[in-house]
Amino acid sequence: MGEGPRIGLFGGSFDPIHLGHLILAQQALDFAGLARVVFLPTANPPHKTGRPLSPFDDRRRMVELAIAGNDRFEISLVEGGGDPTYTWQSILRFAAEGYTRERLHLLLGTDSLAEIGGWRRPEVIFEHATIIAMRRGTSQAVPEVPRGAAVIVIETGANSISASEIRRLAAAGRSIRYLVADTVERYIIESRLYAGGTGGAR
Repeated sequence: MGEGPRIGLFGGSFDPIHLGHLILAQQALDFAGLARVVFLPTANPPHKTGRPLSPFDDRRRMVELAIAGNDRFEISLVEGGGDPTYTWQSILRFAAEGYTRERLHLLLGTDSLAEIGGWRRPEVIFEHATIIAMRRGTSQAVPEVPRGAAVIVIETGANSISASEIRRLAAAGRSIRYLVADTVERYIIESRLYAGGTGGAR
């Protein structure tokens, strides 16, 4: 495959980042031989327009707390601006730095992979990145992808943890332990981030 280190890009609203995200990132490191995974918290995800979303600074801080201590995880704020940002734009940004499709990986759940055909310019994503997809549940089927697309499906660590369920539990004052990192749990509780059902996208 291509020369140089392989990296993974993991974008999302991360409202909040949870253990399912971290499991996928760690499995991708090992399974695909990645040098690092770059988390890209999105300030203004275009596909979630009109839905309530926690402030970007809170979501960014939770990502920082969750990945602290893993020197192969890092955060990038390239999707942290006020305008909507699209995955294809981030892919091209890294491709312009010399990353070939063999070295540039996009991390997704298989549920997101099933929806990618409705994203803006999915052909750019498939042309410039290898997809690493983890099942959201062991019974979930792997969606079809365009001929010639490079897709790696990870079975180990499959889980159905959902940010929307975490927000619901937190808003109800119920435990979210073992669903998020301990540091993220403390942040959510101390800041009362989801008190009263506030906060939004999955």
